Amino acid sequence: MRERKKEATKSNILKTTIDLINEYGFSGTTMQLIAEKADVALRTLYNYFPSKESIVATYMRDVVDQEREENWALLLELDTTYERLILFCRKTSEWSTVNPILTEIYAADPRNYYYANRDDVPRSGIDEVVAKIMEMGQRMGDVTGSVPVEVLVRQFMGVFYLSLLTWLGDPTQDLFDIFKNGIDILCRGINANIAEPEAVFLGMFC
Repeated sequence: MRERKKEATKSNILKTTIDLINEYGFSGTTMQLIAEKADVALRTLYNYFPSKESIVATYMRDVVDQEREENWALLLELDTTYERLILFCRKTSEWSTVNPILTEIYAADPRNYYYANRDDVPRSGIDEVVAKIMEMGQRMGDVTGSVPVEVLVRQFMGVFYLSLLTWLGDPTQDLFDIFKNGIDILCRGINANIAEPEAVFLGMFC
């Protein structure tokens, strides 16, 4: 009973925070306001989450976990790493265009959600999904095995964040097209002799 109550309180805080951020923005949403709207004591709120960044990161982690559960089977059905990355970015584009404020928070300071190693802010888990895709590609042979998975992931995440920031600078652009352009360059590099990105997954990794 106690654990169920704690989970209910946590879910209420997450939902309340996201609703407030969508209404007032990240800077306009304070921990005091979250506590008031969630009907919890401020001390209780801090017992669950040490900061707004932690709340957003936890929410993002839940979103990524849910998307992975719903779409991983679709990824497994695809034949190439390129196709899997394309699907991954298509799903990301669909979510981001519906949630531009949360996307901006996530992309504005990737130290909180990918690059940093902070105990108080959980990682979004996006890099973990990409790592699994890269590992699968290496086993299948369409991703170079001469480069460690963590390096492949780091290069992809650089393209990923740059694509999000490019789109946020001008949301009239198609986010998926921006992602795809980045993936194409990542997969084939700038080698003029490689016509199709699906042909070989070397690009700027070699």
